[in-house]
Amino acid sequence: MERPRVMVIGSRVTMVQHVSRYCLKKDLEVFPYYGIPLNEEITLFNPHVFVLCQPLPEGFLPCIAQPYILLSEQAIDGDLNDVTSPSELSIRLQEVLQI
Repeated sequence: MERPRVMVIGSRVTMVQHVSRYCLKKDLEVFPYYGIPLNEEITLFNPHVFVLCQPLPEGFLPCIAQPYILLSEQAIDGDLNDVTSPSELSIRLQEVLQI
């Protein structure tokens, strides 16, 4: 069976690395990205889900066709894709990826 692919995007290197390590421990294939990915990079990796780490890179517009999870240290009102902790991230990854 194919391992689920997760693309982790953010502007803070430590946050992206922390989330990427967490996803690797869940046996997911991970592509950490520090900045704004090109469409070609997204197409090549073809992630099943994006994990967007706040703060997002300046100028990044998440017009993403695939599911995404927004990881923020503070809750964002009304965003159902928002998580604030590793345990919430784990639950959302399981829901989105059905693993």
